[in-house]
Amino acid sequence: MMGEGTVLRDQIDTAQQDGLPDGNNGQPVSRVTAFLDRHPFLVLGLLLMGALTSSSAAPLGGLYIIEGLGEPPWKVSMVAIVQVVVTLLTNRAFGRAIDRGVPVKALLVTSILCFASGMTVLGTFQLYWVYLCIASILLGVGSGALSVMYSFGRLFAEQTERDVVRFNGYLRMQTSLGWMIGPAASLSLFGVFGFTITYYSIAVLASIWFVVCLFIVPGAFKTHHPGSLKTGRKIPFNFGLLLACVPVFFIGAGNVVFLSAMPLYFTTELGLIASAAGFALTVKCFVEVVVIYFCATLIKKIGERGGMILASVLGAIFFGLIYNATSLGDVLVLGALDGLYYGIFAGISMTFVQNFAPDRPGVATSYYVSTLFIGGLVGNLATGFVATWFSFQTTVLVAGGFALVGGLVLLMMRDRTTQKPAQTAV
Repeated sequence: MMGEGTVLRDQIDTAQQDGLPDGNNGQPVSRVTAFLDRHPFLVLGLLLMGALTSSSAAPLGGLYIIEGLGEPPWKVSMVAIVQVVVTLLTNRAFGRAIDRGVPVKALLVTSILCFASGMTVLGTFQLYWVYLCIASILLGVGSGALSVMYSFGRLFAEQTERDVVRFNGYLRMQTSLGWMIGPAASLSLFGVFGFTITYYSIAVLASIWFVVCLFIVPGAFKTHHPGSLKTGRKIPFNFGLLLACVPVFFIGAGNVVFLSAMPLYFTTELGLIASAAGFALTVKCFVEVVVIYFCATLIKKIGERGGMILASVLGAIFFGLIYNATSLGDVLVLGALDGLYYGIFAGISMTFVQNFAPDRPGVATSYYVSTLFIGGLVGNLATGFVATWFSFQTTVLVAGGFALVGGLVLLMMRDRTTQKPAQTAV
């Protein structure tokens, strides 16, 4: 599955073993990097460990504030806003740092330590203001790990001459697999032992993640692009990169709107069993992982923008059909369509955005991840407002609207090869 680097390994294996410059970027290749080149599953395993750990905390926030601390629901939004803002600032800073040649390991270790500290704080101090003012900031910095790991994967693929599109797909597959396991495991643990033990357990997972990072990520691994930004130099404005994030925002937000409303929509308005949402999500995630695997082939046939348009169209069709679902069978069958459209989106969107700034993968990846976080925040807020004023079923139509808007933006865009970003400094 990971044989794309065979040619490079044959050509520079001797140089790697001796720590000599390779022919790809003129920089020394460490023994650790050479080892990862022969065993790339370790890079994917690092991301899987991170996705499993971070996703375990995702479903607990609202429950902890409302049930654990006895606070009103609006305070959940306050914590979410603080955490998202800190995450955006962190992604921006880390993305620029990567493109300026800061070693990836230092940034990733910082994020993991902040995440572990945030989990420890939540397990120790049962106070809302501690969550809002301390833990949410630590977790916001910890969320920057996702962007750093995606950038690490992209740079690793380039430096070992692997198929970047395919390797990006493998990276997204690890995220999906982690989310298949993490939330269910943490909620099960919470149901038996409560919040304190659950948060401490996630902190232990983060500690393991930290140790794995120390062993896997080379200490001196950094960008190889000769045009990396220098300290003090202004970043040129890239309109194409910004525009590429717009459809990602809308399609991603539509997915969050539906996921937020799905449990109550299925149980209260469709009258399905409580586990219906869980079954549908399992079907979706399974299909999603399979689809991501084949996205590289899809891109070769219809291109990145074409694949994104296909994802938006399938998404709109899914939301229209699930709006009219009436039975558990309908929900499960449509779960496969949900996985199909989102699998295409997940498998292509990161490469789609990154390729609008191929010489600055750190900044491009931070834009991509930040866009997903903003879409998640807007999606959650939209679900609350629409469900309050109308119904959970109506939120499905809103999700479909988001998907359609994303598709319209893609139709109006030109392919990245024909775009000429403006060079006005920001």
